[in-house]
Amino acid sequence: MKKEKEKIRIQIIKSLEVYKGKSGFIFFDSSESNSQSIEVDLDDNDLEVLLMNLDESNWMLLTTKCLFIRQNGISNRINGIEIEGFEFLNLAHIRNKEKAAEFKNPGEFKSWLYSGDFKITKKDKTNIIVNLPHHDFGFCLFNAIKKLRFVTNKYEGI
Repeated sequence: MKKEKEKIRIQIIKSLEVYKGKSGFIFFDSSESNSQSIEVDLDDNDLEVLLMNLDESNWMLLTTKCLFIRQNGISNRINGIEIEGFEFLNLAHIRNKEKAAEFKNPGEFKSWLYSGDFKITKKDKTNIIVNLPHHDFGFCLFNAIKKLRFVTNKYEGI
């Protein structure tokens, strides 16, 4: 089904708006945000949605069609329809009592579970590992990928 790319952007932003105003998150829903743009090759029917600045040189850019990841000098483009799965790798330790004991309280342990390495598996069985410095980036990325997969499987931007 065809849908205007601006409407797709609004739909994605609405699902992620809880992160508006948080440090490291730049939404492309106003004229001021366009000055924050980074150099990536977008298709004609694609728009920038959200830039997540992980640190000074590493970032992730969510668009209406794909996810761009720049980490350790390497850039990757993952089209939404190519994503097969995604997971927090620290969750493998959720039942590890020794690991949990390293943290001062359960909140710190939970924050750690949803940060660190995040694996994105493409349909061609290749994996991209992203290191997330904070659980806000982890939760946002998790929700962003869910929404990206939905809109890219349902709509074609025009």
